[in-house]
Amino acid sequence: MTRSLLMFTVVAAALSGCAYPSPGDKPSETPPQIVVRNDQRTWDQPRAFGPVPEALRERAAQTCASLDTDKVKHEARGYHASALNLEGKPFAGGGYYCTPKR
Repeated sequence: MTRSLLMFTVVAAALSGCAYPSPGDKPSETPPQIVVRNDQRTWDQPRAFGPVPEALRERAAQTCASLDTDKVKHEARGYHASALNLEGKPFAGGGYYCTPKR
């Protein structure tokens, strides 16, 4: 279910031709949350993510790669230890901000 929420977020943004906001230089005190906008799930505050910690880079790469298609490959651009799901509950292990590779 976590992957489907994240994938829906990234795919929706990619299809709409949106530019991807950059994460912040550190995680915000207020965690980002998955919300529904225009009938699509997305992060409410991409800038609330901080950098992906070195110790989590391999897991982040694997998580974001699970969203890959034949045409689009994804990368982790941010991490927040307290990222919230649609119901406002923290994702186990935090949340990654995945976007198509630049």
